[in-house]
Amino acid sequence: LGFHQRHSRFRTYPQLLQFSGKACMENRRGAEKHSGVGYPWELPTHILFIVLLYFMVTKTIPLGQVAAAKRGVDNFAETVQFSRTHTGEGNLDDVASVHDSIMYSRAFLTALLTSQPLVQAPEGQEQLFFLEVNRLVNSVVLVQRRVKPTDCSYDDMRPLYKQCYESLENQEKTQGVMTLLDDSVVPYSERLGGFAVEVPLDKEAALSRFDELRKGGYWDSATREFAVRFAFHNSPGHYSANVNLLFEYSPYGQVKSDVDSAFLRFKPYSAEVNGGEFVVVQLVTLGVLLAFFSIYCWSVAKQPHPRWMLARVLRPWNMLELLNYILAAIIIIMWVQYINNPKRNSFDFSSSAFQDIGPLSDDFSEIVFFLAVVLLLWTIRAIDFFASIDNPRLQRTSNIIEEVLKGLLPFLAIFGVIFVGFVLVAHILFGVHNDRFNGPEASAYTLLVWFVALSDGHRSTIDLPGGGFFMCLFILVAMVLLFNMFIAIVMAAHDQVVEDEGGGGEMPVNHVFADAICDRLGVGKFVGDPLHTSGAHKHSKIDKLGLKRLVEMAIEAEQFRGQPQPPPEVVSAV
Repeated sequence: LGFHQRHSRFRTYPQLLQFSGKACMENRRGAEKHSGVGYPWELPTHILFIVLLYFMVTKTIPLGQVAAAKRGVDNFAETVQFSRTHTGEGNLDDVASVHDSIMYSRAFLTALLTSQPLVQAPEGQEQLFFLEVNRLVNSVVLVQRRVKPTDCSYDDMRPLYKQCYESLENQEKTQGVMTLLDDSVVPYSERLGGFAVEVPLDKEAALSRFDELRKGGYWDSATREFAVRFAFHNSPGHYSANVNLLFEYSPYGQVKSDVDSAFLRFKPYSAEVNGGEFVVVQLVTLGVLLAFFSIYCWSVAKQPHPRWMLARVLRPWNMLELLNYILAAIIIIMWVQYINNPKRNSFDFSSSAFQDIGPLSDDFSEIVFFLAVVLLLWTIRAIDFFASIDNPRLQRTSNIIEEVLKGLLPFLAIFGVIFVGFVLVAHILFGVHNDRFNGPEASAYTLLVWFVALSDGHRSTIDLPGGGFFMCLFILVAMVLLFNMFIAIVMAAHDQVVEDEGGGGEMPVNHVFADAICDRLGVGKFVGDPLHTSGAHKHSKIDKLGLKRLVEMAIEAEQFRGQPQPPPEVVSAV
């Protein structure tokens, strides 16, 4: 006892509680808040992992080459000219009717199957190349989605409007055959999701079949979507693409057009794309990820009590990290399914039949998307590790960001209610006059970019009916009041961090939720919990194992700050 009194400040159990509770609640406010100790190596290792993850994405698909190919496809579609009825030449942006889309599609098909190579290609092969560098594969397919005729007119209107052709959501035809005027039939294809017709990679044969469909009434009032689909492969970049030229025909007269290109790599492990290096990068990334997950599990398991374990998991930064691990597991499953997909393994580039790589390209794009999401979330997660750096300014900045994120929750609730009101009113007032507001979703996108001053169109909106009234309220409430409320949240977070650094602090939110859940599940109390120090030392039955772990955590926290430590014998004696 004398040795203990000479070398330790822990004279009584209440003093020990005060020390350990203070260490856990104040000293490690950042990296392992209230639940352990962070280490200076965590930040650099996570930054290196972010770089490694980005490198793996670039090895999965050549982003720069794919971007150039995407721009080439878009430029090609925009420069195709077609003959408009009574108005001369037009391009894709000028398509305003079903007839325009038919004429544009024929011109697009003509340009697609007409080769103008820089170097003369062998005879009979000219039609196989797109933009002189991409080899067209299989065939081109024309697909349309149709609706059933219905009787939706008023009684006195039926003699003039006998049949209605409504939207796809309610009346789409998904089976049977389509009989043309020449008695030929076009069956419904479940694989392609519409009434599909294949045309070969031969200009004359393809255009001849296209004209037959046109004369046979393939397009009519029941057509709601029409697409021209084809695929190509680029050997220098070792990627393939599925291109979908889509026209959507509204039952109210509007025609929308879009060109979508989805890219994939059929053989990511082949020697031509340095597959061995790609495997090494994947294995290293997986190994680092498993190491991080092991550290995460250890940081939870070392907590002094099940209530603190749950609180550790419920800590916002740790929940974000757990989300990353879940997404990583999903990516691994998706990648294994993609590699083992029979369509990928059996794809025949030399076949003349359309094989539809659309689902494969969609799966590949989803994998790349989830990788990008994990990369972004992991970058945000790294903010927390700045608190483990022995620099007061970095620690304070990290803590302020955390407080800002906590303070945003009630603000976002208020902001959401007000913003939804503006979105609905904008759609009502301006939806008829401006495509930016032609639906709640479009209105929300427009107002969001206005809120952060990243778009124009304010002046033209004022000229619309009700525009002046709407813009005045939007500027005063959303862009002035709410934006300055956000600034106030940042300032309040700074004041809260400074106050917490001086001592005290409220009960951590994650511990509040953990206690509530554990009480609900009947988990035993943590007797001696320093976060509930009031009267805790009066209990006769102390959780000795939990207390021991808590003392070790407190010692680590003090050691991290460079404080003098009691010898191990003292800790054991306590």
